[in-house]
Amino acid sequence: MIFMIRKLTLFLLTACMLLALAACGGNAEDGGDSQSDSEGLQSAQSHGTSGQGDDDASDGGLQPIALQGGIDLESAEAVPLDARLAGKTAQNESQWYSFTTDTTENATYKITAVNQTPETSDLCVRVYDESGETIHDPYGSPLKAGQRGKAATLSLNLPPETTYYIKIWADKGDVIDYVLTVRSPEGQLPENNTAQPGPEPANGLEIPAATNQDDAQLIPLNAKLEGKVSRDKAQWYAFSTNSAENATYNLTTVNMTRGTGDLDLRVYDIYGDTLHDPYGAPLQAAQKGQASTLSLDLPPETTYYICIWADKGDTIEYTLNIQAPDDPAAQG
Repeated sequence: MIFMIRKLTLFLLTACMLLALAACGGNAEDGGDSQSDSEGLQSAQSHGTSGQGDDDASDGGLQPIALQGGIDLESAEAVPLDARLAGKTAQNESQWYSFTTDTTENATYKITAVNQTPETSDLCVRVYDESGETIHDPYGSPLKAGQRGKAATLSLNLPPETTYYIKIWADKGDVIDYVLTVRSPEGQLPENNTAQPGPEPANGLEIPAATNQDDAQLIPLNAKLEGKVSRDKAQWYAFSTNSAENATYNLTTVNMTRGTGDLDLRVYDIYGDTLHDPYGAPLQAAQKGQASTLSLDLPPETTYYICIWADKGDTIEYTLNIQAPDDPAAQG
């Protein structure tokens, strides 16, 4: 009888150990799947997680001001100039805001909107005067910010100390998170848009991909980074130039996945304007693995935005390296 109890006890202990080992193995396998499905850039030297990129490129990483919006021109919510403003469209409803120009004569104001919600319709923007008349392209389309996350900007020459009204809605009535900025002439000056420096290259550095330009995080210069794009979704990153004057920056990418379409890359400024060949093809890296390089002459201490996507919507592993000149400020 004692022998049978001991035998049963040994059997139960062995079973518990096997179950524990199986559980550990299952968790490790799940973790591996999660790692392979993650999208973002990692330093090529290491795939650890000791470093985490968290430098939001937009206005120094400052949190935007939350908006509610009015339901019509009369109830429009007044918004400040030169501030990041965050809102969300309501289903099948418009939102109204107002802003007042400053005392500058013969001034250009830039109204920039970013659609932060993938797989939605366009975010639409129109600007009206106090009488309810639109002041831009009355017979054409409104300013539209697409679901791929690129900034859309409307430039308007406006008189001083005058109030205007912004109407925002979703083209197909869906719910869209967005960021809105009304830049005054002073707010557009380079000295008022000092770029935040990107992170230093480091083993284990991870920088998650953003789905839109406004949420793009800064990546380091002169570092080989590895990433993966898939499911026909655009990825956004940002980089800041250093203090070098009259400098050339070389952006080099390599498509590491055979049998795929091209890996596409474009570079934009803060207003959503492309810096290279706006009516032609983007920089393309073919599946044969040959490096593709884009050379840009850029001013100092300015932030730019990189959009990466797969031309045919397939899954592509790639490398990215932004080769920058020596930074005079760092040399002291």
